[in-house]
Amino acid sequence: MRIGTTSASWPVMVLLGIAGACGGQSQGPTGGTGGAVATGGSAMGAGGAAGGSSGDTTGRGGSSAGGTGGNQGMGGGNPGTGGSSTKTGGVSGNGGSGDKGGSGGVGKPEGGSTGDAGLPGTGGIASTDVASSGGSGAGGSTGGASGAGRPGSACQPGTTYPAPVLTGSPKLLYKPSGTAESGTYEGPVWLTASSVLLLTDLSFTGQVNPSQILKLTPPSTVATLLADAGVNGMAVDGKGVVFACSHKVQGIVKVDVSAGTTTTVVDNIGGKKFNSPNDLVIRSDGTLYFTDPDFQIGNRTSGTGKKGIYRVSPAGLASLVDDTFAEPNGIALSPDESVLYVADYNGNIVRTFNVAADGSTSGRKDFATVSSPDGFGMDCLGNLYVASGTPGIIQVFSPSGTKLGSVTVASSLSNMAFGGPEGKTLYITAGKALYSLDMNLPGYYD
Repeated sequence: MRIGTTSASWPVMVLLGIAGACGGQSQGPTGGTGGAVATGGSAMGAGGAAGGSSGDTTGRGGSSAGGTGGNQGMGGGNPGTGGSSTKTGGVSGNGGSGDKGGSGGVGKPEGGSTGDAGLPGTGGIASTDVASSGGSGAGGSTGGASGAGRPGSACQPGTTYPAPVLTGSPKLLYKPSGTAESGTYEGPVWLTASSVLLLTDLSFTGQVNPSQILKLTPPSTVATLLADAGVNGMAVDGKGVVFACSHKVQGIVKVDVSAGTTTTVVDNIGGKKFNSPNDLVIRSDGTLYFTDPDFQIGNRTSGTGKKGIYRVSPAGLASLVDDTFAEPNGIALSPDESVLYVADYNGNIVRTFNVAADGSTSGRKDFATVSSPDGFGMDCLGNLYVASGTPGIIQVFSPSGTKLGSVTVASSLSNMAFGGPEGKTLYITAGKALYSLDMNLPGYYD
């Protein structure tokens, strides 16, 4: 398998209706404001958890209050180093390493005037991993501040969130009565405006697998929104507009939830039809990334001759990100939109790409080995939740790739998304069943 990244092959202009719809302010994970310390103390960045945090989650910004160095965290964490006291922003301190993830030190509040922007602090590294495949646990990461750059979440910029607790048991919300036909639920996405969850009901029948869009009204009322949808994965932009991967039209469609209709956004590149788009994610500027395996191509011929990962710019320029995955599947962006995660279902691996300001990608790397990785979820700390399909286990990884724990759900696990009034309910699809798991922090709605 080729390790290098294939970038921007044969771009073309395509009809794309997301440039305006996928709006929302792009808010990157800029560091918090540093402070000049009136009492002579140095400012401490509040990355990950402040001062001596032992988690491996990267903090998203320095504290705006100047203060003396942080108190030593429980569990052996060392205080963060002092920041610069210049008005242009204090440099965040690095968290110290610890044995079991004690709480970070807290800077005193009597700081001087705030500066402009400090660099993000980094959390300490836990000395031991917690939980193995099939187990569950809280992981080795402490909490941290959310950058909340990309749209479609309950994440609040600068808010400090705890590390995910992964000891709960998923609750079965809905399963159709009688004998379920072969297939799976997929593509859950939460809509805040109407407080409902959409998901797809994919049946493994026919030459081209049919699917419908279902609507869950919590706690457990399910109705059909669109009977002949022909879609798989779905995503929501910053304005609440739903986009979906359609194997029916072999492209990306926009879903009008009120009317129960779809409109094709793009279905080809260079005049060549895509295979059967599977999953997608939308950046805050409207850039759309999607995977195109051949799971639902049926009796149709591949126009591209590739199993690809694609980018569609806000201006409508489609380009190839990579065509070397065995079967590209789940896809997600980090909260600061600087990292693109992609699952290779048949390759049993999750990989990452660096994302530049213009949306282009580079630097493909192996991120984590996971059995049959399918859909993704992501919390406000940027921890990646991976649906490991065959064993039916959610594997959770920090942004650095450290495994934090796992949650056993059910066989044929396919996808998940955060939702609910506070964004703290993890909705999970597995086979023809829908589950929920109460979480202690919010995440992204698709």
